[in-house]
Amino acid sequence: MTYARLRYGKVPEPLSRWAEHGGVFWAWSLEETLVEATWRSMPRRLRDLAVLKAASSVDCPWCLDFGSHVGAAGGLREEQLQDLHRWRESTAYDEDERDVLAFAEGISATPVMVDDALVTRLRSRHGEKGLVELTALVALENQRSRFNAAMGVLPQGWSRVCALPTSA
Repeated sequence: MTYARLRYGKVPEPLSRWAEHGGVFWAWSLEETLVEATWRSMPRRLRDLAVLKAASSVDCPWCLDFGSHVGAAGGLREEQLQDLHRWRESTAYDEDERDVLAFAEGISATPVMVDDALVTRLRSRHGEKGLVELTALVALENQRSRFNAAMGVLPQGWSRVCALPTSA
């Protein structure tokens, strides 16, 4: 918790929830630390867009608040954050970003709905390692978002410009 307070200025509420179970806290904290330190195959803006779209698809307001904060720090433009829920109609995204958004949305659907042509395009642009990383990021965000939504974790005001309101 001290590290989170030093890094972010306050403790993200999900960590407080994890702390209720020491095993969950340490397992997920270690996972998040390793992901941040080692998953670098995809460009940051694409990772951030995928995570935000997954959070939007699951309807996790906290995740959208925090993810918008992280995404803005990583270079996502204000227009991209504001247009997340209307990405198909928006001019804020390039072709690669649109494919990442479609992929994240498809993986987050139940059942999963990912088109082979989309996978082929992403694989050709980012390689197998990039595709694996992108898939894992979206799966991880589904874990985070579903936990936070189920536990009633609400936005904490992390982002000045947030990809809210939700409606995937």
